[in-house]
Amino acid sequence: MSDETAVLPGRADPLIASYRGLICDLDGVVYRGATAVPHAVETVTRLTADRVPVVFATNNASRPPEHVGDHLRALGLAPGGWSVITSSQAAAAHLAQRLTRGARVYAVGGPGVAQALTEAGLTPVRVAELDDAPVEAVVQGLGADVTWTELAAVGRIVDGGACWVATNLDRTLPTPYGRAPGNGALVALVQTATNAEPHVVGKPQAALFDLARSRLGSEPDATLVCGDLLHTDIAGANAAGLDSLFVLSGSSRLRDLAMAERPLRPTYVAADLGGLLEPGLPVLASPAADLLELGPDGVPRLPPTAGPGAENNAVLQAVVATAWAARDAGRTVSGDVGPWKDIERRLGLARPS
Repeated sequence: MSDETAVLPGRADPLIASYRGLICDLDGVVYRGATAVPHAVETVTRLTADRVPVVFATNNASRPPEHVGDHLRALGLAPGGWSVITSSQAAAAHLAQRLTRGARVYAVGGPGVAQALTEAGLTPVRVAELDDAPVEAVVQGLGADVTWTELAAVGRIVDGGACWVATNLDRTLPTPYGRAPGNGALVALVQTATNAEPHVVGKPQAALFDLARSRLGSEPDATLVCGDLLHTDIAGANAAGLDSLFVLSGSSRLRDLAMAERPLRPTYVAADLGGLLEPGLPVLASPAADLLELGPDGVPRLPPTAGPGAENNAVLQAVVATAWAARDAGRTVSGDVGPWKDIERRLGLARPS
């Protein structure tokens, strides 16, 4: 963005005003299945109207970006100012820099894998097309129809010396029916038959973040990552040297955040994407005067007036800052789920069951 179109930070300006581009996760942040997360569509619409570019970055390698875009538009997100990148595209970009144009690559996973390879100038080869002509690399991503035959071929080809790229190592993925095995589970299955290790490009590795940032055109210190998973979104942002906003609209809960070790701690916290439009202070920069008392049960004591409302995010930040300060000082912070759920309920953060 140019200086003329950037949102300039001010004393009471929204958190996003300090940044020139946003890398945003999808599931649990923008939508949960077919349903939009509260405030997500409105917030992204506001950002793009203010010329803050948004790249949605997903570890899901199975769907082509345009299919993800169709999903977002169906939720009410207007076109323009945003785009989608997938871990399949990161894998294809990685190989395109190392192989000659047109090189044959064995593609395992949904249609997004083969499409990304084609768009990168490589030749995707499916299991039925494997013949005596060698393939130079393998890209393994998730797909609902991946078979034993396909996975067995990965091990055979990799043992023959081909480069092995995994789109991501997520062991599970959410479905409307609960958690299901993710690409990491299938990669682990292949690893039982080979001594090779794949090169991983998805979160929490830097490749997907680097690709997203190249599309945004923003420097690291002007790029913000937003996600709901500590071990992928936040760990990856920290590894890539990017600030991050953790939102409680997904599967990770307040207890997970409070107990997070330093490599998994975000810069900011909020209930949902709407926190981007509110004033934000880095959690670790919270003044000591803003910390809460740690109760005998090992959880921060909320002020009597705490509850859902305009000050929700400020109290949430104080809770997290108190827990981190206590842990770093060697004090015992409760890992019991119950007290943290009580805090969520008081602050109006509890997810409907």
